[in-house]
Amino acid sequence: MTIQSSIKELGLFELFQVLHLNRKTGRLIIYDAPGNNEAQVNFLDGSVCFAVIHSGTPKSIFTILVDWGLLDENSVDKLDDRADGYEGLLECLEGEGISSRTHLESYFARRIREYVYEVFKWDSGEYRFMEEEPNPKHEIVVPLNTENLILEGARRIDEWSNIKSKVPSTRSIFRLCPGNDEGHRLNLKPREWEILSLIDGKRTVSEVNDAVNEDLFTTSKLIYGLVVMSVIELVNDESAEDQGVDTEIQLRDLVKSGMDYYGKLNLDKAASEFEKALRIDPDCFDALRMLGEIFYKMDRLSEALVYLQKARSIRPNNQKAMFIKGYLHAHMGEVQQAIKEWEELREQTANPRIVELVRKRVAAARKWDKVLQEY
Repeated sequence: MTIQSSIKELGLFELFQVLHLNRKTGRLIIYDAPGNNEAQVNFLDGSVCFAVIHSGTPKSIFTILVDWGLLDENSVDKLDDRADGYEGLLECLEGEGISSRTHLESYFARRIREYVYEVFKWDSGEYRFMEEEPNPKHEIVVPLNTENLILEGARRIDEWSNIKSKVPSTRSIFRLCPGNDEGHRLNLKPREWEILSLIDGKRTVSEVNDAVNEDLFTTSKLIYGLVVMSVIELVNDESAEDQGVDTEIQLRDLVKSGMDYYGKLNLDKAASEFEKALRIDPDCFDALRMLGEIFYKMDRLSEALVYLQKARSIRPNNQKAMFIKGYLHAHMGEVQQAIKEWEELREQTANPRIVELVRKRVAAARKWDKVLQEY
């Protein structure tokens, strides 16, 4: 059985789903004419078991392994000769001392996912699927769950739109924000510190990604987080704002759309709309406050704090911002700061319900603070 069509007629997500549900075994070749690229994705009983993207002429598996840094050219002929003596290529690589089976499978799985997620971004081109059995002696066969790849690929494409609002391209260059004195308060993860150590105002996103040996999506997402926390900033902004657009109407529509998504509990979509609003007006209070609340609920506390602090600097007496910021500090273990926010709120409000609610929160926070001090 051969399937031949264009991506415009039957998208890659739908095609992968068809091959998965029908437990197909074979080779899918995808041509990306605009980029002069060709992708190969192998399936085994409906599971993706290998993937690679060629720029121009396709390469042999051993040439691919050399490009990936797993082999050197001197070992290729030896392995090619000895491959037939093993049950499969993975066993050959392990038997010849290249690496352990566990490490090889993990390494290849990561590479396969990276290429599949990249292919899912192609929105034009042609493809052909041919049913044929893989040759494990001369091919990498690491079966992965196709359905999980489809779901993760769709999520990444959706999230890319958010990331690109702060990380426009792989050529973008970032630097440390001047005069930033909040660095010691940030609760950065090890990978974020690793990325931060490479930000020097000269390296591009692509060069940073190569240095950390990570997939581009993960690196871009980490850079995005550092930008949101005002730790780094873009040096060469390649994304110019469109001219002649009624920004007031656009801003209002984005805030309204964000509120609608928030009301439907779609926090990712809501955050995306509010971030678009901030690209139009970085001081949009509603967008700042809502992003603080959304990221608090998503347990992205450092980012939530950045937004809430800026929101409060714009409207110091906004009661909702005070209330959420108090909870945020409490969640971060900063009990005294939480008490300070709530007591300030109690002084500002004339609403008896809020006064009583805040009184209870402050009393509970003081008890907990006392417990921590005793310990």
